Amino acid sequence: MTAPTQRFFDSAEVVAIAHARGIKHITENSVIVAAYQGRRPLKKTKVAGRVYYTQEAIDAWLSGQADG
Repeated sequence: MTAPTQRFFDSAEVVAIAHARGIKHITENSVIVAAYQGRRPLKKTKVAGRVYYTQEAIDAWLSGQADG
C-alpha cells in the first residue's frame, strides 16, 4: 500500500490559485507576510531550504481571505 502524496506549491503558485478563485488582492508579498509575520495564518513547509505550502494550508488561508 502506498502513502498518499501531498502536493506543494511555491508563493507564485499560491498567488495563481488565489487569482483563479477571484481573490485578486493576493500578491507574493502577502503570501510571504502571512507565512512569517503575525499569527501566521498560512502554514509553510521547508523542503531543501525552500518554502512551500500545502493545498490544505492554502485552502484554509484563502477561505479567510475571501471573507475579508
